[in-house]
Amino acid sequence: MRKILDLITYYFVKIYVFTYIFFKKITGIKWEKVNSIYLPLDFSIGFDTLRWIVNHQYEINEIQIIQNTIQTEDIVLEIGTGLGFISSFCCKKNNNKVYTFEANPNNYEICKNVFIKNGVNPNHQNIVLSNDEGTINFSVNNKRRLASSLLNKNENITLIQTQNLNNIISSVKPNYLIMDIEGGEYEIFKIIDFQYICKVQFELHPQLLDESKCVEIFDLLEANHFTKNETLSKNNNFYETLFSLLDQ
Repeated sequence: MRKILDLITYYFVKIYVFTYIFFKKITGIKWEKVNSIYLPLDFSIGFDTLRWIVNHQYEINEIQIIQNTIQTEDIVLEIGTGLGFISSFCCKKNNNKVYTFEANPNNYEICKNVFIKNGVNPNHQNIVLSNDEGTINFSVNNKRRLASSLLNKNENITLIQTQNLNNIISSVKPNYLIMDIEGGEYEIFKIIDFQYICKVQFELHPQLLDESKCVEIFDLLEANHFTKNETLSKNNNFYETLFSLLDQ
């Protein structure tokens, strides 16, 4: 019975979201303002993302953390631009001192328009940050764009340029790392040299990583003198956890 009710609720919300967007579009409105940032009401984004835009809960945990921690002088390195929401928000807080990298070419085209609409100018590139220079196979999920990943789970494989993560850090000297890359955070933490970084906000994906990898991530952060801010961190499924240097 509970599954039936959940299914009914799901389709009710889906009908509401698409009806809402349809009527917005026929009145000439193509954007929704969420936490001061305009986001596109574009059906191609998919329901799983649009429903959070429509109810103004999109990336709500990340925004709450970043709003309480970002400073004007911060230089932000964002891995996983997505739709450009977080990077646009940061640009308005730190005068465009944002370097953001998105692997998915479909998302990248959308985020460029988001930056223009919001009048921000981050340094943005369609590349994968890794330990190597060259190209890598990237799996594009056209139905759920934010589920696309380096895990080759479907036939939509495209070659994406890669750049060395630690060379980027050495070059741009970020002090704030922001990351949401659908399970790819494990590989990043395995290779990263934090250098100038003293604040890290990332979304952990335990549904994609086994428990041992999740534990390893926290161990790596602790080994690099980071500790979790219990006041700001959102611990539901280890999401949106913020770390700051112990000696900062």
